[in-house]
Parts: sequence; C-alpha cells; structure tokens
Amino acid sequence: MKKLLLALLLLLPLTFYAQTPAGQDLALVGARIYTSPGTSPIEQGVVVIHNGKITAAGDVKQVKVPARAKVIDCKGLILMAGFWNCHVHFMGPQWFHADTTPAEELSKHMDEMINKYGFTHVFDLATLDFPNLNALRARVASGEVRGPAILAVGTPFVPPHGSPFYVRPVMLTEIGVPAEAAAFVTKQLQAGADGIKVWSASPDGHGIVPMPLDVLKAATTTAHKLNKPVFAHPTSDTGLRIAMTGGVDILTHVAPDGYLPWTKKDVAEMKRHKMAVIPTLKLFKWELERNKVNVDDNPLMATALQQLSIYLKEGGEILFGTDVGYVTDYSTSGEFAFLSQAGMNFNQILTALTTAPAKRFGMAQHSGRIATGMDADIVLLKADPHTDIRHFADVAYTIRNGKITYNSAQ
Repeated sequence: MKKLLLALLLLLPLTFYAQTPAGQDLALVGARIYTSPGTSPIEQGVVVIHNGKITAAGDVKQVKVPARAKVIDCKGLILMAGFWNCHVHFMGPQWFHADTTPAEELSKHMDEMINKYGFTHVFDLATLDFPNLNALRARVASGEVRGPAILAVGTPFVPPHGSPFYVRPVMLTEIGVPAEAAAFVTKQLQAGADGIKVWSASPDGHGIVPMPLDVLKAATTTAHKLNKPVFAHPTSDTGLRIAMTGGVDILTHVAPDGYLPWTKKDVAEMKRHKMAVIPTLKLFKWELERNKVNVDDNPLMATALQQLSIYLKEGGEILFGTDVGYVTDYSTSGEFAFLSQAGMNFNQILTALTTAPAKRFGMAQHSGRIATGMDADIVLLKADPHTDIRHFADVAYTIRNGKITYNSAQ
C-alpha cells in the first residue's frame, strides 16, 4: 500500500491538489468578502462552488444561489481566500505510519495543527522520512484525510559538521562536495520534492558553521534547472550572505542569531536576488521561553523584529509561516501579533497568507483570490482582522476544494 500511494503521488501534477472535484455544490451566503488584498470588501456576499471551483462570487443581490446547492449562512463572518503556511513540519510521532494510521485519526491531528487555523496549503520544510510524508500527502490528496495541499522539500542537508544542536540526537545529512549536493538534490526531486531545503549556516552549539559556497551553488543550480525553489535556514548574517550569493530563493526565517540588524543595503541586495522571507517570529519567543530565558527586551527578539520591519518598509516579499510541527504551540495568534508589531498591516498580512505564496509557487492563475474560476480554497473568520489583526486566527470554517475541512462548531 505504501509503495502504491507513493507511485500514485509521483504521477500526479502539482495542480492535482488544487483541482480535485469536491462533489456537492456549496453556497456561502451573507459574509463580508475580501476578494484579494487591497480591494474593498463585498459587504453581503455570496460565493457559489461547483466541483471544487468558484463559479460565482459577488453581492447577495446579484449572485443567484443554485437550487441544488447546500447553503451555509455566513452572516457575520468574514470570507477570504484560504491561507498558506509556508513553514510546517509533519515530523511528530502522530504522523508516523501515515500509510496505515486510520484516516480519522490523521484528520484529527490535521485539525489540531493545520485545518483549524485556516490553512489550505502548506509547505513542509524538512522531513526525516520522505516516503512516510509522501504517503500522508497521497491520502490527503485523495480526500481520505481532511487536510491542505501539502508541498514538501523532502530531506534537507547541512554543511559538514553542521547538524544543528537543537535537533540532537538526530544528525542531518552533511554534504561538503558539490557533486554530492547535486546528486542529493536530484534524488530528492525525483522522490517528489517540490523544492529543496538547506542550512546556509548552521548552529552546532559552539558557533555558526557556514555552508561551502560551491556546495550551495551546486544545489541551487540543480534545483533551478527543474524550476524548483530553494529554501535556506540562514541562522545569522553569515547564513544570509551565503544564501544570497548561492542563489537561494526563500529564507525560512529572519536571521537574528548574530544580533545584527539588517541595513537598507542588505535589503536591497536581497531584493536584487528576488528573495522572499518567512519571518517565523513566534519561533524565537517560543525557543526563549522553553529555555527559561526572559523574552522582554531580549536582543534575539528585538533583532528578529527589526529585520522584518526594515524588509517590509523596503518592499521585500514576505510569506507567512510558523515552523509548526517543530514548534509545538500550534496557535497562530502570536505570529499575527508579532507581524503587526513589526509594522505589517491587514493587506500586507493577507498578501503573505494568500497571493504572495500563490504567485511564488506558480499557482496564481487558480489560487489565492476569491473570483470566478478560482479554486474553492476558502477561510471564513469569526471577526474582521481589518479591525484587529489577531482575528486572522479566529477561524470558523476552512474549505479546501469546496469541501469543509474544518468547522469550529463541530
């Protein structure tokens, strides 16, 4: 069964996740609808869904609800495109044996970590058992398990002697030869990876271990030949500069470990390389607290906030992500609060959750907005985050491909 699921997954194009027929027609009636970032809301809107696609979206007075549709009264709710979490990990014990664990058990775990926070797309940024993750992806894609579209980088690698201290006793794959990096990347992509993950600099517990630049360039060149993105964990300013020079596309975190603020020159260079950043600000607070370090006025937290703030002010591309799965506190409210503290407004956060990742990962033509012909990936919130950013975490419904994957009332 495990081999069959993996074979089926590898035969499917990426767009399969966004085009699976949903079955029953659905009409969402009465919500305030934010169709995309920067647009005025439709105050009393209707969205009609057929076969996993939005077939109509507009004012309740203009859109006719088909007689065959199941109607959900959404009065008082806020509707927008489904959210992306661009940094997750399905590596906890609840995900072991994904090929044989009962579907409902996996669905409940998915509800706790993913579905209840409005995520209809996620990017897994490191697994130690890629076949197991592929089995999980196949069961979600088939509709057997409730969940999001799952993209993945497969197994990551680090520089020689660079396994991070915080994953011990686990040792990650260490590569110091360019040809070995190219072969490793090729193997991951052939196994179904949608991108590649490396540590451009890694904390070993004693210092920062840099990735050899020729090794990183071999990895990024190999991935880019197949139009796949490369993610890098930068750790510090050292990792940032290696990532930029080496051709990395996306930083998996800001890089506060060296306590050095980013300058306008740094940001200009990042933008020149068309680099996106996943801030994961809550991660740093979580790490400090679990190590019993005072968070208030901590230089690590202050540096992380400064780096995001200047990147935002200079127009850098930001993608939402939480590192959930490594971080065991699944709530998103803290991340939204930190993003707001760094200066992100409603439209910028909505962009990071929807249109920016859809565009970055090649899905903008069918995902990330509420419009006729788009995928029926939708979030309904209990209150409007335009008035309070924290309401992005107050999810009433998550809908993936026209199917309800989460209902807070149940």
